[in-house]
Amino acid sequence: MAIKRHHGAFINARYSTDNQNPDSIEVQVSKCTEWCQQNGMPVLGIFADEATSGMKDSRPQYEAMMQQLRLGFADTVVIYDQSRMFRKMTAWFAFRDELSAMGVQVVCVTQPMIGKDLRDPTNFLTEGSMALFNQIWALQTRQKVMEKMRFMACNGLHTGGKPALGYVVEDGRLVVCEEEASTVRRIFAEYAAGKSYRQIIDGLNADGIKTKRGNTFGSNSLHDLLHNEKYIGVLTYGAMPYREDGTRNTHSKDGTDVIRIKDAIPPIVDKELFERVQQRMAQRKRQQGGRPPVNREYPLRGKVFCKDCKAAMTVSISHQRYYYYRCTGKKRLHTCDAAPIGVDELEQSVAKMLRDAFDSPNKVDDLLRILCAQSQKCRSSAVSRLQSLIDQEREISAKLENALEAVFSGLSSLTLKDKITDLETQKATIEREMLTLKAKVDASALPAQRLREILEQIILVSETDPAALLSIVYRVEVGKDTITIWTIFDADPDGHIDLSEDAELTTNVRIPSGVPKKNNPNPHLRVRIVFIF
Repeated sequence: MAIKRHHGAFINARYSTDNQNPDSIEVQVSKCTEWCQQNGMPVLGIFADEATSGMKDSRPQYEAMMQQLRLGFADTVVIYDQSRMFRKMTAWFAFRDELSAMGVQVVCVTQPMIGKDLRDPTNFLTEGSMALFNQIWALQTRQKVMEKMRFMACNGLHTGGKPALGYVVEDGRLVVCEEEASTVRRIFAEYAAGKSYRQIIDGLNADGIKTKRGNTFGSNSLHDLLHNEKYIGVLTYGAMPYREDGTRNTHSKDGTDVIRIKDAIPPIVDKELFERVQQRMAQRKRQQGGRPPVNREYPLRGKVFCKDCKAAMTVSISHQRYYYYRCTGKKRLHTCDAAPIGVDELEQSVAKMLRDAFDSPNKVDDLLRILCAQSQKCRSSAVSRLQSLIDQEREISAKLENALEAVFSGLSSLTLKDKITDLETQKATIEREMLTLKAKVDASALPAQRLREILEQIILVSETDPAALLSIVYRVEVGKDTITIWTIFDADPDGHIDLSEDAELTTNVRIPSGVPKKNNPNPHLRVRIVFIF
């Protein structure tokens, strides 16, 4: 049974760090409230996350808002701008998908082009481009911070955060806190002697010994402590890379760009004891086997379809914790015999195909021409419509002025009052559309050089982080021996994407193809790509 929704808006606001002025929350809420008042939209709730990264989708107030939306307590979400909601592209579109499924609209008061129907390729291109810019800005900012942190690490300085148990910070450097260091030595000695995590933890709890943060010890805190090279004097930076949301991945084994400086800080345990502990931990890991995959993102979710029956392919998981895309026609209706395909396999294949298709400056130039042509088409259409609306607004304003003069002259009737109300409503509607069109004109004026930088950056980082590159994918069809890819650039001048079978031309691997050359205005590059496995 469909949920009956309350008519009204939830306002969502956010500012990023403790260093930002919290008044920005008040500014955001004020502007959003003003929009609601102007549009006759009751405000049913305000949700504000303070000092929270836009790269995270786990925000307390945001989660509270989403829970109330699922219960039907509002039909609209009003935000200040897209970046205040999310800077992570995948999180933004996951948010949009969930709101769309619930029948909830999103309104962005400073970016009226946000919140339109994403089934329209033009809207998808506009909104996707802005989401991409937001994420690149966040990545560039984080890169600068990381460079500063690496410089500090190379000079033996503490890089921030709460120091490990056994250390305190003095004059920017780590020094031993003997009271805590005795606990560290005890843990290492007991584990090397053969005690289990549980036995060590029970002993620490019985003696009232806490972690650095004042909590009781657990398996994770014990594991991290026993692995920490600081305790033999090695200052390490970069061994725990940052996730997209800015948090540190403590279980990553990626050793690239790791800074290790021996004897940079005073040791707490001797190297022989540390090595015995590492050997025992490695032996236990081999005996127990690896852990199953943890939560992850799916940048192609909602875009993957079965080539045979055209049904959506959704993420499923096997008993062995193997993640794959499976045809819903086969899974639910039993009308298709298409084989599943692994999530990692599909993402890596699609990303590689796109990199191969766009691997030269000439092809980037072709992409820029396509994108600029679409932007110009969008701009021309918006300007034309804007001029028409300006003419309509002048005509309505003149009629409204005449009607008001009649009232001032003493004429009064219900018909005249209704006419004035109708004219005011028409004028307000036109003014809102004009505001949207003006914003669309501004958004379509992004310089070609900036677009080039963004495209090149996407391609450059795609091998290690394919999410941004995969975000340009509009649709993927998986067949028995082919993968067909459409991207947001694969639109005609009117913004429509041709998904028909007769537009396809199958070719060898790594050779992009599309409509037959005789109908192709740009035969050297087609963004629709068909590949043979």
